[in-house]
Amino acid sequence: MFTKDDFTVFHDDTLDGRLKLIREEIDPSFEKIGSDLMSALEKEYQEQFYMKIAKHQRRTRNPPPDTWLAISQDKRGYKKNPHVELGLWPDRYFVTFSLLADAYNRAEFYPKYQDISDQIVQSDWLVSNDHTNPEMLSADHFPDALSRYMKVKSSDLVIGFNLMANSQIVKSGNYDQLLFDKFMSLSKFMVQFNH
Repeated sequence: MFTKDDFTVFHDDTLDGRLKLIREEIDPSFEKIGSDLMSALEKEYQEQFYMKIAKHQRRTRNPPPDTWLAISQDKRGYKKNPHVELGLWPDRYFVTFSLLADAYNRAEFYPKYQDISDQIVQSDWLVSNDHTNPEMLSADHFPDALSRYMKVKSSDLVIGFNLMANSQIVKSGNYDQLLFDKFMSLSKFMVQFNH
């Protein structure tokens, strides 16, 4: 499914060219793993999930800097709800659990984040306050990231995993299961936050 050649889609600097490559090279992998994830999620949680693969339809000039699939528990969309994404930046795969700046009833999630704070800090997850930037910090920065999310209206709160394109794992191939497992691990937060 996924291979180190996935990252070559970002070598095309034109909007039409990159979109064509994403549709032809990446989206079929998203469709396959997304279908497998949806089945696994529904089996594990006995709940309804909804998948969206980024189509980048609002772009008119610049090519997308990343691409992804997102799964949430709201059929109206994922962006304003707790959701999990799997995607690519030019230098890495990412799997993230996110609540974005414009999340519905955002303050209602603060206590849930506080409840999992120790669990996150003691994990090997990465954290960030900006879903539009690939760079993430180690989990011990989670208290600061949560504090910022609670104080700064424009900030996101992202917990996740990066698999770098130049890593030995990617070079050797066969890492679909790793991405799948990381997604399933983060999905427990999505389900927990939606209850």
